[in-house]
Amino acid sequence: MHRVKVLASLLALVLLSAGAAFGQADFTTYVAFGDSLTAGYSSSALSRTFQVNSYPALIYRQATGKTTGFEQPLISAPGISGLDACNRPESPIAPCGILRLVSLGVAPTIVPTPGRGGPVNLNLPRAYNNIAVPGANVHDVLVTKFGGFHDVVLRNDPRQAAAFTQLQEGLSLRPTFATLWIGNNDALAAATSGRVIEGVTLTPLDQFEADYRAIANAIAASGAKMAIANIPNVTSIPFVTTLSRFIPNPQTGQPAIINGQTVPLLGPNGPLQAGDFVLLTASSLLAQGFGIPAALGGNGQALPDAVVLSAAEAATIRDRVNNYNAVIRAVANEKGAAFVDANTVLQNLATGGINVGGVTFTGAFLTGGVFSYDGVHPTAFGYAYIANLFIDAINDKFGNDIPPVNLFPFVFGTASAASSVSASIAADSLVPFVFSDGARRSLLLSLGVPKWIVDGGTQPAAPRSRRSRGGRH
Repeated sequence: MHRVKVLASLLALVLLSAGAAFGQADFTTYVAFGDSLTAGYSSSALSRTFQVNSYPALIYRQATGKTTGFEQPLISAPGISGLDACNRPESPIAPCGILRLVSLGVAPTIVPTPGRGGPVNLNLPRAYNNIAVPGANVHDVLVTKFGGFHDVVLRNDPRQAAAFTQLQEGLSLRPTFATLWIGNNDALAAATSGRVIEGVTLTPLDQFEADYRAIANAIAASGAKMAIANIPNVTSIPFVTTLSRFIPNPQTGQPAIINGQTVPLLGPNGPLQAGDFVLLTASSLLAQGFGIPAALGGNGQALPDAVVLSAAEAATIRDRVNNYNAVIRAVANEKGAAFVDANTVLQNLATGGINVGGVTFTGAFLTGGVFSYDGVHPTAFGYAYIANLFIDAINDKFGNDIPPVNLFPFVFGTASAASSVSASIAADSLVPFVFSDGARRSLLLSLGVPKWIVDGGTQPAAPRSRRSRGGRH
C-alpha cells in the first residue's frame, strides 16, 4: 500500500509539472510557423524587446511553465528594420532600429531608432522554435531560403550547398505541436502600397490554396497537432484607416471645415471619393501640401497612387482575404486543428475596443494601445491578447487546461514599457504627425512591398524560369 501511495504521489507530481499535458496538445517540442505577426515584429523592427513576448513564446510559457526551451532568433536593441542593408551584419550604423515617436509636441515625427541590433543567440546548434520570418508569404514558407529576414531567422550558410526553407527547418525539430499563422503578406502589400497587382502584391487564390495545403499537409504528416489562425482584414488596420480623405486642419489633424463643409483631398484620379483610403505613408506628403489645392494652402499637386487605396482596390483586397480565410478554415477542419478566428476577433477589437483593468484598448493609431508605431503590428499588449486567443482555441479543441496570459503586466507593468503611447491618452489630444521617409521605406520593405514599388520605379521583367510570386520575401 505504501508503494502504491508513493507511486501515486510521483505520478501526481509528473502531471503537475507537465502543466498543460492534461490534453491532447503536447508542447514538448513546439514550433511556430508564420510571418512577422508570429515573429513578434513590432514598430517596423525585429527586436528582443518584443520577441520575448511574442505570442508563441507566451503560449509556450503558459503551456509548460518553463522559461527556457523555446528558442527564438533574438535581436538586441534597437532591433533590425526591414531595410535590406540593415539585415546584413556588415551594414553601417544607420537608423535601422525600431520606430520611435520623437515627441508629442508640434509636428511629432515617427522615425527609425539610430543604430542596428544584432543576433543574440546566433550560435544555437539547431533550428529556432519560432521559425517565423517577417515579410514571408505562403509560398515563401515552402521555397524561400535566402533574402530579407530569411537571412536572420533561417540557419542557412550561403557557403554550403545544403539550405532549408522555413518549413524544412521547423520540421527538422520533429514538433509535437505547431502553430501556423501565415497569409497576411499575400494581401498586405496590396493594401500598404496602394497597388493591387495580381501575382505581385496580391497572391492568386489558386496558388495560395495549393501552397497553404502543402504546408498544412507536411505539418500534419509529421504527427504534430496544430493550431491555425486565419488572417485579418488588412484594409481595417491603422496603416490604412488613420488618415482622413478630407483636407486636414494643420492644428488638429481633423478634417478642416471650409465654407461649412469638408473638402476631399486630391488623389491620382481627382477628389477622393467615399470608400477611398489615404495611407499612413501620406503623412509626410500632406505636411508638404500634396493633395491640397493651392487656393487652400497646398501645393496643388495630387497625392500619388502609392499612398492612396481606392474603394475598388480595397474591395478587391477584402474579397481576396475572405477567400483566403475560407481556405484556411477548410484546412483547419480537415486537419483537426484548433482554429483561431483572428479576423473576426481583431476586427471587433479594432472597432469596439476592450477594457482591461479600467483601461480601454482600441484600434486607434498611437492612442489605442493595440497597434505599434507602424500601424500594422501589435504592441506587447496586442501580442499577449493574441496569445490568449490561441490558448482558448487550443484548450477548446484538445481538452488542455492552459492558463491564460495575465494581461495586467502588459497594461500596468514592465511588459507594457515597449508599447506605443498609453491607451489612456485621448485621441483628440494629439496634433498631426509625420511618418518619415526612412520609416516609410523600412516599413514597406518589411511588409513585402517590392522594392521597385517602394522606390517608385517600373516593374522589372521576371526571369522566365521563375514561378510567378504572390509578394516578396
